[in-house]
Amino acid sequence: MTNGTVNLGGTGGETMSGAEELAGDPSQPAASAYATSSVSTQAQSNAFDKHNPRHLLRLFGAVCVASVLVIMLLAGYGVHRIYSHEKIRDAEQDAVAVGQAIFIQELDVLTRRDSAGRERIQVERENFSGLDQRMRKYLHPFNMFKIKVYSHDKTIVYSTDHSIIGKVDSGNARLERVLRSAETDSKLQTKDKVADFAGETRFNVDVVETYLPIKAGDAIIGSFEVYIDVTPARERVPKVLASSLAVLFSVLAVVFGGLFMVMRKGTLWLEQAQDKLRALAATDMLTGIFNRRYLMGRIQEEYSRMARERRTAVKHCLGFVMVDIDHFKTINDTYGHVAGDEILRQVSARLKGSLRAHDVIGRYGGEEFLATLPHTDLEEAKEVAERMRGAIRAAPFDVDGAAVKVTVSAGVARSENGEEDMLPALRRADANLYRAKGEGRDRICA
Repeated sequence: MTNGTVNLGGTGGETMSGAEELAGDPSQPAASAYATSSVSTQAQSNAFDKHNPRHLLRLFGAVCVASVLVIMLLAGYGVHRIYSHEKIRDAEQDAVAVGQAIFIQELDVLTRRDSAGRERIQVERENFSGLDQRMRKYLHPFNMFKIKVYSHDKTIVYSTDHSIIGKVDSGNARLERVLRSAETDSKLQTKDKVADFAGETRFNVDVVETYLPIKAGDAIIGSFEVYIDVTPARERVPKVLASSLAVLFSVLAVVFGGLFMVMRKGTLWLEQAQDKLRALAATDMLTGIFNRRYLMGRIQEEYSRMARERRTAVKHCLGFVMVDIDHFKTINDTYGHVAGDEILRQVSARLKGSLRAHDVIGRYGGEEFLATLPHTDLEEAKEVAERMRGAIRAAPFDVDGAAVKVTVSAGVARSENGEEDMLPALRRADANLYRAKGEGRDRICA
């Protein structure tokens, strides 16, 4: 209600038209987004909103933890692969060195010339015993427990396991590749059980099987197959992995921990900035109380709450007090618009101070204010309205040294059962305010 030319931002402009204007106000759908118990609790209630900084911080923390786990898993897998590769490479180098040494030392025992004068791999049976003893001497320091010597036609001409001598390994693709390409071939395998030089059986043994070519000049005349026990190296893998991953985890904890702290600080700053923006969006800049947009959203929230409580014993009525400053145009004309703004600020402060802790008041338009009173019936709302009117009448307002006497008129209404929105109750409050004005002002009508 207004009888002056006061706009929303101060003391001059277009006249507000009361509750009827609400139906055509395009800001009302957006106002529901601000429907919270207060600006600060709005941030808390939206803590799980994906656009909320706290949600972003939690998401970043989850990404950090997941990243650390993925990096640790990949690093563990990589360390294991690298360690296994190095284990094979070292075993292969040992096999090549030992194979070359054996061939040089045992050249006369391992080779014979055929009728065409070409060297061929051939070992006489009477040489097996002495060769066995020398093989143990050659192989033991390198954890080698078995060796085979193949001729070019894939026949096993000698082995520390005499039971396989004379057999032809025709289906061995790795042997075929070595005899054809003259390249060394090594592979790590786990054997369920193997027999060593002493004939003892060992179980669950990691073995690097290495095939290396035997060459006479440029010709490939056969191949060695050497079995190297790398089980001790496998037993060191957990320790190597644990120490490597411990160092990596420490580095990742420092890096991601630092990033998280920076992110947390930035998130807190952003959250504070958002709280300030919410407060600005909900506050009337002149009076410091809530603005119309926030107030409408808050009322809609109360109606939603009442809809949930209708089947409970909780009192679910909502009281309204619509207050208008009497003769405000005269105040503007007499003391000026700056003084009128000061009157609006002081009236807002007194009205707010006369309300209960859970009541909400906002500037409805111009010199008009609206208070919403949760869980309040009509008689209680009238008591609150009378207290608000008394707070204004209690003492004159000091404006630039002048004592200005101000009175207000108020219209009181409450929500009725079955009403789904605020408009009917606001219309009743507005009508009662008009009636109070018409009956002489400085009074309350309900």
